[in-house]
Amino acid sequence: MSEPLDYGVLAEISGLLDLRAPNRDAVETLTFELWRHYRQEERDDPFEGVIDSATGVGKTYVIVGAVEYFARAWEVRNFVVIAPSRVVLDKTIEQFTPGGPRSIVDRLSVPVQLVTAENFNTPTTATQMNDLDVVKVYAFSVQSLVRPDSKQGRRTHRFQEGLGAGFYRRLQEASPLMVFADEHHLYYGPKFSEAVRDLNPWALVGLTATPHKKTPADQIIYRYPLAAAIAQRYVK
Repeated sequence: MSEPLDYGVLAEISGLLDLRAPNRDAVETLTFELWRHYRQEERDDPFEGVIDSATGVGKTYVIVGAVEYFARAWEVRNFVVIAPSRVVLDKTIEQFTPGGPRSIVDRLSVPVQLVTAENFNTPTTATQMNDLDVVKVYAFSVQSLVRPDSKQGRRTHRFQEGLGAGFYRRLQEASPLMVFADEHHLYYGPKFSEAVRDLNPWALVGLTATPHKKTPADQIIYRYPLAAAIAQRYVK
């Protein structure tokens, strides 16, 4: 790709999802930053960036918009959405479930296959993981990805005959792998940080309304503060 952004694709996605201006701008900024990192500067180190956006503006729409954009314009096929808790994970799964009452992905032009803790070790998932044409979204809690010192962690790390390896290992081998860390500020504890970054993602994108104080300033690629959200009446 010689140009950093396909404005036609982004415009289509904005229309499909009815993206709010700050969410569209966040997807656009992420695209420019990844292009600069890999295409312009030709860096080998994984990209890591944080989108700092006020609560209530719709960070999930940023994730869904980015999935559609990078699936179409960059041919990325593997996306992970990591949630900090069961409550957030359940909401994420509802929004990414095709045909569900709260589904957002039904609006997309690219069919998305959702993989969760309930179906990751099935023959269907194994087939999808091996299919380079299928766009997969893996939605898991961060606790499920921690090394096997918990019940959830053991399930994703232990060998699965149908997958030919542990699920976590298969994710590590998926390339390119784009990881979205919802509530990114919660992943700076050693175990959680290791669980996320050891996936060796091509891109790790954090989303939060309150960046952790340890977040390097140059990693915050986009800011949309609460004051702006109130002024533009996205939140009260």
